[in-house]
Amino acid sequence: MRTPLFLLIAAALLVTSCHPREMIMRKVMTDNADYFDAPDMQGSELVKHTAHVWSFRWTWYRSVVIETSEGLVVTDPFNDTAATALAAALAKQFPGKPIHTLLYSHYHLDHARGGAKLPAPKQILAHEKCPGYWKAAGATDVLAPTQLLEGKDQTLTIGGIEIQLLFTGQAHSDTNFAVFVPAERVLWVADMNLVKAYPPFGGPDHYAPGYMTALDRLATLEFDHYLPSHFGTGNKKDFLEGKEHYEFHRRIAREAIAKIGPPRDKKSLGAHFDYIYPRAKERYGDWRGFDDHALQLLIRQESGELLGY
Repeated sequence: MRTPLFLLIAAALLVTSCHPREMIMRKVMTDNADYFDAPDMQGSELVKHTAHVWSFRWTWYRSVVIETSEGLVVTDPFNDTAATALAAALAKQFPGKPIHTLLYSHYHLDHARGGAKLPAPKQILAHEKCPGYWKAAGATDVLAPTQLLEGKDQTLTIGGIEIQLLFTGQAHSDTNFAVFVPAERVLWVADMNLVKAYPPFGGPDHYAPGYMTALDRLATLEFDHYLPSHFGTGNKKDFLEGKEHYEFHRRIAREAIAKIGPPRDKKSLGAHFDYIYPRAKERYGDWRGFDDHALQLLIRQESGELLGY
């Protein structure tokens, strides 16, 4: 049986002098510190996955590094601190090897800043809409692309390595490219479909129908190594489990709305919680971030179902 929030606050106030708002904020910040700053997300590391594919993890962010005879192909510098650490790791592992290509996977600024901290790439690629988004946001610290890409699949062949940039349509944004290296059987995807983890803050910035279309398409690829841009890595089975996780939350939100009706007041909100939350916890309660972010994802999926996004 759920304990109402006001009772939890009242009980806490009996043993602490904290203002209720301060107490709630402290609890949220503590939970998210465990989520974002877990021991396995500390610092940074360059990890080798196949003969030519590496990934660079900075805290809970991860870019892909592809070694070719013409130089390195790198995605998403993220920010000045991450890019500085990436540059140092590349200099140590690949001394004297230049960065041939820097790819911005999409326009979001938490992925696109920091490029100036890298050794000057020969070419910098981004979706053709990215500069417009950066200008609208007043972002003047993004290293400018040298080539803009149409919103369609692209194939690069660099140093004998085929690299497919797969356009995911209207999903997490309308500018995303996934990176697939067929010969290495590696798939890297930005901000979609984590490995046994809940997306932070309910998974903002996604259009659910397009998101599922993109995941359905990516699921048809032949890959052994799955490298999401956040948290841990896995294999195709992990990718498919993440896809089912997303489908489950859409499905359970749809069921709750059909059985209970749209949430419109305290009573109906409680009924939705009682229907959805235990079912989610039974299946995914041991996934990273369940306690911190499951409720936000459930709310996001319900609002998406009601509004058609």
